[in-house]
Amino acid sequence: MPGEVARYLERLPEGLESYPRHLVKSSLLRGMLAECPSGGDLELLPPALAQIVAEPPPPSAWIPEVCFVAAHFAMQDLHAIDADDMLERTYRANAKLTGSRMYRALARVASPGLLLRGAATSWGLIHRGVSLRVSARDGEAELTLRHPPHLYPELAHRSAALGFRAVVEAANGKGVTAEVLSSGPESASVRVRWR
Repeated sequence: MPGEVARYLERLPEGLESYPRHLVKSSLLRGMLAECPSGGDLELLPPALAQIVAEPPPPSAWIPEVCFVAAHFAMQDLHAIDADDMLERTYRANAKLTGSRMYRALARVASPGLLLRGAATSWGLIHRGVSLRVSARDGEAELTLRHPPHLYPELAHRSAALGFRAVVEAANGKGVTAEVLSSGPESASVRVRWR
């Protein structure tokens, strides 16, 4: 098994089978995969992960969150993508998602702060089991993610921060920054600022 995937799965209590009640919509996996090269030696991956990467379920299907996170590491391993490049690719995938008709309609009527305040609700529409708490005020918000041990490593926390940045940019936020303030085994805190 490739290095990054192996390192991720080693920290989980049951590897790829960990936290089966924690799910994510396949649309996020599909968006990320669209930003990465295709192919690679999928036989190096655990069979269930190889299958989900080779043939992602329909966008509305729920998939294990562990498989979604592991797929990011699989792309890094199979295509020699470093962490910063992977983050750029996931940011582009998030920006495309927030460029959808639904987000554009919301952005016309909602400020960045209002959109972020609604992020906890919308997060629940695409993630099951990982909680998000949002505290927003003018020009700034702090978001806290909570999850089981090691489900989200630091790379996943940084990727989520960039997803929040994409939400604020979709709401016409200017000069948007997203910074991971803390990243631990069971939670992360992210600060998003805008003008």
